[in-house]
Amino acid sequence: MFTSNVETNMVNMDTNMVYKFKINGTQELKVSAGSKLRFNSVVENDMEGTISYGMYYKMISPSTLPSGVIIAQLSDDLTMLAKGQLEKDTQVTVPMVIKNASDSEITVEIGVRTGYATDSQGSDDIIYNEGEIPITSFQTSEEAGNDSCTSTMECTTDCSSKQVNGKWMEVCYCYTGNDGSEPTRTSREMLEYLGLSANSETPNFGSAATTNEGVYSAQDDYGTTYYFRGAVENNYVYFAGFYWRIISINGDGSIRMIYDGASAHANGQSSTDRQISTSAFNYTYEDNAYVGYMMGIDNQCTSGSCSGSTKTTSYNHAHANTYSSTVKTVVDNWYKTNIQDAGYSDKVADVIYCNDRQIDNLSGYGTALGYGINQTGYMARYRLYTNKSPVLTCNQKNDAFTVSDITNGNGALTYPVGLVTADEVEMAGTNWDSSNSSFYLYTGQQYWTMSPFNFLGTMGTLAYDFFVQSNGRISISVVNDTLGVRPVFSLKSDVTLSGSGSCQD
Repeated sequence: MFTSNVETNMVNMDTNMVYKFKINGTQELKVSAGSKLRFNSVVENDMEGTISYGMYYKMISPSTLPSGVIIAQLSDDLTMLAKGQLEKDTQVTVPMVIKNASDSEITVEIGVRTGYATDSQGSDDIIYNEGEIPITSFQTSEEAGNDSCTSTMECTTDCSSKQVNGKWMEVCYCYTGNDGSEPTRTSREMLEYLGLSANSETPNFGSAATTNEGVYSAQDDYGTTYYFRGAVENNYVYFAGFYWRIISINGDGSIRMIYDGASAHANGQSSTDRQISTSAFNYTYEDNAYVGYMMGIDNQCTSGSCSGSTKTTSYNHAHANTYSSTVKTVVDNWYKTNIQDAGYSDKVADVIYCNDRQIDNLSGYGTALGYGINQTGYMARYRLYTNKSPVLTCNQKNDAFTVSDITNGNGALTYPVGLVTADEVEMAGTNWDSSNSSFYLYTGQQYWTMSPFNFLGTMGTLAYDFFVQSNGRISISVVNDTLGVRPVFSLKSDVTLSGSGSCQD
């Protein structure tokens, strides 16, 4: 499984990295004021003979070395020097540190100059360009700060090769500081970071995925997203004292996960502890408003009939995000206690959780006004019941629930957490027509999704939302039914994970 590292009492630093240079490679590094950067420079000889090499720094901003800045190699092992000779197809690792005790951020170019070694041409004879200063200073680990992940061996599983401005380098992310300084990853970089690859085709959503189909790509509101499908076994995460299953890598590189209990459960296992509790979606069902994760009128009447309660008089009135649903209150209270108050909220991304209340005008619902007791279908009904065409985009900003992000979302949430959508469930491996006890979202229990289905006005004034049946099939239920609750949230794209993602790891 991937285990998220949550660090406390960290040293003051930007990040730990490994930079790997072939012949005459360079890398620009930014180090903020009052910070340290620990990294390993790996010099590799891919030439046909023995080379001499020498590492250097060059100040980019400011143009000269400020007072209080030290650029040095670590002196713990003097067999790994910033200058020397390398035979063909060999490499040397040079642990280094940049300490910036000045008042301003600095930008430094670190590089290596090389030449073929002869009896008369050694590392002391290397010619540097203007502004390139050979690295000759030394620091002990104690002077540099005893930080985690200083050896190359600890970092090798997190490496990726990159071409930057025509220059080859290999970067290994090893450490995340409290300041969130580790570079964020794109969705593609996160896929590679987790050691995964995506299928190139689109699966058949008309059939259940009972085997391990792996990872597929689609589009969400942030870009290209990668989602797990079928009986996958490498999407377990242990975080905040609980087990989670990765649903997808969001288009912004964050990792979308669903609650899976206090212990790890294999695919096909039925277990009640994979939900935090049971709850109605809303106590009330006699208005279109109550398909909503939030709504324009209060739903806190006593459980059961709410006859005589106020009815909404317009679409905007029904679907205003003024009052929390019953299930949202349950999810928020759990998140506050188990994530925020427990000190884990800095790892959680503010991304969209979609309560798609777009009206379905494609399925014969007539005017379908979406308020009061007007009979109305919602678009997830058309996509999943009629057309078998799930999506991961949220078509209306008012339905795209976020906390602070008002560019992509509605900014209506108190906490960055929601529920799985019915579209996500179908993409994970089941549908309206098929039961499936093999795919990773099966729990043997009934639990809510976040997706509205319809409101039956003249046929009983009942609000319906999608849920997952105990046999793994997508179905619908009146919103005041009591079903399981499984929170969904997303880890930030700069999170550090370890392991293979398997249940046994």
